[in-house]
Amino acid sequence: MRYKKTAIILLICLALFFTACNKPHDGFGGSNTGSGNFTDPTDSTVSHEHTYNGVWQYDETNHWQAATCEHTEEKGYLEEHRYESVTIDNGYISYDCTVCNYSNKEKAELSIVCLEGTEGCYSITNDTITFTGITADSVYAISGTFAGNIVVDVDENLKFELEMQGLSLYSSAVNPITVLNGDKFTLTAKKDTINTIHDLRKTIGDTDEMLYKGAIYSHIDLDVKGKGTLSVISEHNNGIQTKDDLDVKNLTLTVNCQDNALKGNDSVTLTGGNITLIAKSGDGIKTENSDISDKGNQRGTVMITESILEINAACDGIDAAYNVVIDNESTIITINTDKYSEYSEEVTDVSESVYYIRYSNQNYKYSIKYYNSDEDYVWENAVYYKSVSGGRGEKYCYYSFPIRSKYQKIKLFVYSSSQEQGQEEDYQTCTDYISWNTAYDTIAVSSRGYSWTNFTTITGNFGGGFGGGMGGIQDGNTDKGDYSTKGIKAANEIIINAGAVSIKSYDDSIHANNDGGTLDNGENPTGNVSIYGGQICVYSNDDGLHADGNVSVFGGEVSVLHSYEGIEGKTVKISGGSTSIVSSDDGINGTGTNGTSISVSGGDLYVYAGGDGIDSNSTSPYNGITFSGGKTVIISTSNGNSAIDSERGYSYTGGNVLAIMPSGGMNKETTNCSNFSSVGTKTVKSVSSGTTVAVSVSSETVMTVEMPCGISGMFVYLGSNSATVSAS
Repeated sequence: MRYKKTAIILLICLALFFTACNKPHDGFGGSNTGSGNFTDPTDSTVSHEHTYNGVWQYDETNHWQAATCEHTEEKGYLEEHRYESVTIDNGYISYDCTVCNYSNKEKAELSIVCLEGTEGCYSITNDTITFTGITADSVYAISGTFAGNIVVDVDENLKFELEMQGLSLYSSAVNPITVLNGDKFTLTAKKDTINTIHDLRKTIGDTDEMLYKGAIYSHIDLDVKGKGTLSVISEHNNGIQTKDDLDVKNLTLTVNCQDNALKGNDSVTLTGGNITLIAKSGDGIKTENSDISDKGNQRGTVMITESILEINAACDGIDAAYNVVIDNESTIITINTDKYSEYSEEVTDVSESVYYIRYSNQNYKYSIKYYNSDEDYVWENAVYYKSVSGGRGEKYCYYSFPIRSKYQKIKLFVYSSSQEQGQEEDYQTCTDYISWNTAYDTIAVSSRGYSWTNFTTITGNFGGGFGGGMGGIQDGNTDKGDYSTKGIKAANEIIINAGAVSIKSYDDSIHANNDGGTLDNGENPTGNVSIYGGQICVYSNDDGLHADGNVSVFGGEVSVLHSYEGIEGKTVKISGGSTSIVSSDDGINGTGTNGTSISVSGGDLYVYAGGDGIDSNSTSPYNGITFSGGKTVIISTSNGNSAIDSERGYSYTGGNVLAIMPSGGMNKETTNCSNFSSVGTKTVKSVSSGTTVAVSVSSETVMTVEMPCGISGMFVYLGSNSATVSAS
């Protein structure tokens, strides 16, 4: 998302508000108030769900079920055919889909030609093609259809290339391609050809060292390239895997697999091409080693440049044993993990976390109907959990029910004490079918309807509008599974120089580790995230950007559209670019306890937070947070928090800073600046959503921001002690 800028107006906020404020339900899955209405119990109107006839139809590629509703053009459960076995009989290859009745039989014709190097160095025995015995670097072409596997075993000092010129390769006994020996193996898809490699084997265990998990498995460096198309399907195992370096160049590549799509133990490099990776229960891209090679090269890096890459992974999108480096303005990366990938089979539906229903007394009972279709739904009865004092004399009763995240919609039913739960024939009232708002964990019920909130809003402090507060029974993403489901993860550092990166993840979107251990190279990991350019747009159910070390934004455009904490690091440094953050808890959290843990010296920064706007854990007097340049707007919606929160004060030496928060609570922290009386202005105002707040110095407007919510509270400007803050 691009933000237009002028010298005096912080339009980074306006660009975000176009989705966040004017269309809150589209932008963030719900507004701050998140209200809804109950329906009459006799009203059976619900959102339309397509229905299908249960009969499989198919063509040569896909199968589907026809719609029985008025949307006859819809194709339900559309997917490619699934094959479990392929056989050759009298020169014909036969394969049957295990889902529908599609069956195909075609003549198995195979052509192998030596294009360069040593001729006649292959043999075909039963269902195995073996290339061996070359005496010079060699290139062979292969085309046609074959059921079996290809083995490459050449001299360790020689390179071997296999050029696919329209190859369909199926194997159900062993992995389709195995490279045992050589200096380097190159698999090429010739221009304008379509090639398929299909691994039909059952699941290979991690401890079974006699079998190879990759549909394509190499013991040596592996290059996959070409101007043609290659589709790798691995029904139960990895896609493409090598023990050494994996390079993918200028190729239209699709890998659809059960476990890891691309795995290079030493490195993975993508240069050019259009790549689609589907990992139904594993990672999209993975490296394993972080030592130094015999040639002095650092292992474990994932490098992506000049590529169009889409990853749908049940676990991590990218998991690098060392660094992740993204470069070149033509690079476009889209990553979806866990339940945000439509292909995931390992998702957080197995989590033991719970959601809550809140009401002012215990006079009623509640049930949730999780719903995908009339044939796919489940009931969960809420059970009494505890009563909590909400302040101001209120008492709230909480009822818990399990998370069922694979369902798209929910419907809340309210019953009297004499009515049976878990049915829709006899009840007091109910909601419409609604989508769960993942920024919250609680449905607050009242006589006027329902609203979204968080359990922590009450247990931490009363009235925290956007969630967050001082903490409660849960922290961070309340719905994590047992697996890491991050967008991009690195054991050392993540560096983004250019390109467009879009991530929707159930865990942290961008995460660099520094877990206290050492890497294979003997060094301590930095745990840094460094952004020099590009457009980064993330939507996370946990942290947007997280670094165990330092987060540094030198340039580019960073948009955190949804998060628990927007940016978290031992230190967070904003020195350039445009950064916008929406979070249900802290917008920026600097975890370092000494020195400066948050510094803003340049660029545009916008924070819209349900907890603290920016929060430093440093105990260094007036040094935990420093402002020395740039344009910053910070809005905290919780009166139990502060727009600027430091343990022992912060410092200001330059830039324009506007901090907005409700009255009361901890807002005195926002004026705990070493020289506030000479550089700051404080005023109290009440504004409504959509109001434009302007800051003027000497009759000149220096900042404006359109309010995403209504606030009655304190407005603090840093930059002049004579500034005027107005609202219109």
